[in-house]
Amino acid sequence: MVAKVGRTRAAAAIKAVAMGSFSRNGPTAVVIATIIGLICALPDLAGQPEPTSAERLKAGLTAYERHDFQNAIQELSLVVAGGETGPDYREAVPVLGLSYYFRNDYRKAILFLQKASDWTPHNAEFAYALGISYLRQPDANGARRAFARLFRVTPDSAQAHLLTAEIMVREHMEGLAQTELEEAVRQAPNLPQVHYLLGELAIFRSDLDAGIAELEKEISLNPGFSMSYYRLGDVYTRQELWDQAIAPLQKAVWLNPDFSSPYILLGKVYHHLKRMDLAEGMLKRALAMDPNNAPAHYLLGSVYRDTNRVPDAQKEFDLFRKLKQ
Repeated sequence: MVAKVGRTRAAAAIKAVAMGSFSRNGPTAVVIATIIGLICALPDLAGQPEPTSAERLKAGLTAYERHDFQNAIQELSLVVAGGETGPDYREAVPVLGLSYYFRNDYRKAILFLQKASDWTPHNAEFAYALGISYLRQPDANGARRAFARLFRVTPDSAQAHLLTAEIMVREHMEGLAQTELEEAVRQAPNLPQVHYLLGELAIFRSDLDAGIAELEKEISLNPGFSMSYYRLGDVYTRQELWDQAIAPLQKAVWLNPDFSSPYILLGKVYHHLKRMDLAEGMLKRALAMDPNNAPAHYLLGSVYRDTNRVPDAQKEFDLFRKLKQ
């Protein structure tokens, strides 16, 4: 109460001085008086109790659910600051780590997500976010440990190196992925999909011959994996080896008939070989699965154009332009 009275009297005195001293200066006095009036109107914070840990936890969780990660961090950091013996510490830590993760502050995210993952080693969300956070450092060893925990394999195994490489490729970290794959091959040369990914990286580097060699190794070791045939056919189309592309693309279709991309490439191959009926059939099947595939519409329009079906061609080209906008 004393603090409140003192504050009110001080503000009133300052306001009086301001109005008296600056009355001839026009707007300056008004501005100062307005600011002081706002100060006087503020609630008496000194008289309000500090929020409890449970209240801050609830506020932090609510902010997180609203994707308001900055306020979540603000509230949950105060909960965690109470120490590991605090009643809400273990509930606040993982959400604080995820909040830092979604704010792209990966260094801080690791501090809390590592704790959360150690407490609940089979929680996929914590392990994945922790692995990605390590990748962003970049720390390949930390990422591999997290992903090994996620997929329940030994951290230094060939499988862990392969899985980490797969995620690195998806995250556009091709150089790091190459290192992981080389270690996987050293440990287990016949590991399924490792040569496929090495082929993918070779194709990414535009080393198509090396890509073909790796894909053929994968096919010899893992003949039921449709993606190897699809990518092999893709490489042949890039080299304009149209006849050679047909067989692997057909095998890709037979192994995985619900994947539209091999049909599109077969449509492209048959178009180049002037086998328009087959090209049309393949492209229509692709569009039945994936109606918004812009390249398929363009290729089908080209087939119609080259078979003198101008209105149909124009319709497909219009759809292509619309989808590309």
